Amino acid sequence: MNMVAERDESKFFIPDHVPRDMIHPFDLFADADIRHSPFDATQKMRGYGRVFWNPANPLFKGSWVLTEARDLRYVLSNPELFCSKGDAGFMTQGDTLELIPLELDPPRHGKFRQLLNPLITPAIVSNMTHGVTQKAVELIDAVADKGECDFMKDFALPFPVSIFMQLMGLPESETETFLGWVVALVQTGGTADDNLAMQAAAEKVAAYLTGLAAERRANPRQDIASYVANGKIDGEPLSDKEVLGTLYMLFLAGLDTVTATLGWFFYHLATHQDHQRQLREDPDLIPKAIEELLRRYSIVVGHRRCTRDVEVAGVAMKEGDWITVMQSMGSTDPAEFEDPLAVQFERQNIRHFAFAFGPHFCMGSHLARRELDVSLREFLARVPQFRIKAGSQAVTHGGHTFGFDTLPLEWPA
Repeated sequence: MNMVAERDESKFFIPDHVPRDMIHPFDLFADADIRHSPFDATQKMRGYGRVFWNPANPLFKGSWVLTEARDLRYVLSNPELFCSKGDAGFMTQGDTLELIPLELDPPRHGKFRQLLNPLITPAIVSNMTHGVTQKAVELIDAVADKGECDFMKDFALPFPVSIFMQLMGLPESETETFLGWVVALVQTGGTADDNLAMQAAAEKVAAYLTGLAAERRANPRQDIASYVANGKIDGEPLSDKEVLGTLYMLFLAGLDTVTATLGWFFYHLATHQDHQRQLREDPDLIPKAIEELLRRYSIVVGHRRCTRDVEVAGVAMKEGDWITVMQSMGSTDPAEFEDPLAVQFERQNIRHFAFAFGPHFCMGSHLARRELDVSLREFLARVPQFRIKAGSQAVTHGGHTFGFDTLPLEWPA
């Protein structure tokens, strides 16, 4: 037994079936390397092998971590072996609320996807382009003449929140309230105070959405909230709990991930001036750039739980074991991509994990791509060449998604 394993055993709970030479602890929320540069920190994990055990996972008291795309695809493609139940309960109210369809498994998962898929089809997203563009322009014009902004506060947070408000048919006057909840839910350091703030925000969101569902059942409108509140599966109305779980999932999925992804996109362009100039000179390259940046900065960390004793990557896992699904590990696997950490807008045949894989592939991918496309086109068209503000520093965070707390940009006024 090596010294690392001995220290781990004294500090953490280690199941008997975990080989001691496969133990490598890291705290996804609080480790200094994760807080400083989450993608750089996770790349170091490839040196731990194809699979290893992280006893410091603060969510599940330990989990297996996979570092290769082939194993991630296997886990994500076999829900009968690796279930989603309980994956995100920490962001809601424990066992009292399921995020739907994220935490569902077949056959319920398929039925809810069938119900929800018509909500954000390519045709519907296309019809939303005007409203999405209008909000982006409004936010950009508010800072363009200033010569600087905190990109997260001034754009990356309010932009997707405003789109969510449009989809749900909610008044713009409540945007600031929603922004406060989003910040509490996603910008966390994993401390006790952070967890309390997250729980308080989660309860407020749940209470608001419960009231919204009741109001839309009584007075339905032409919006997603009304569609969900009055939805049926197999001819039966959704229960109050199912309605709340679905609305809550739409709330989280449409805000946190887009906000974090926007941060990484604009951080990359601010620190790679040649790439920024390339997109300014050739806006037709933006769709390809989006896919390559999604690959390079796949921000989501999810989990699956073994439903039975199973072998993955030659390692015996037990029923009940959790597996960390770190999308960036698959999207930057050197076995899949040549020079995987380099951003190459002309890269071909990109099979990234930014929207997951298998049955739980992100149903909002069309809308997310449209928001990213509009953001890049309008910002590059309305703001001169930008960079990280001199004397300032971008502040990142780890956790359920890798993102930014602050991203100070500047450009010629």
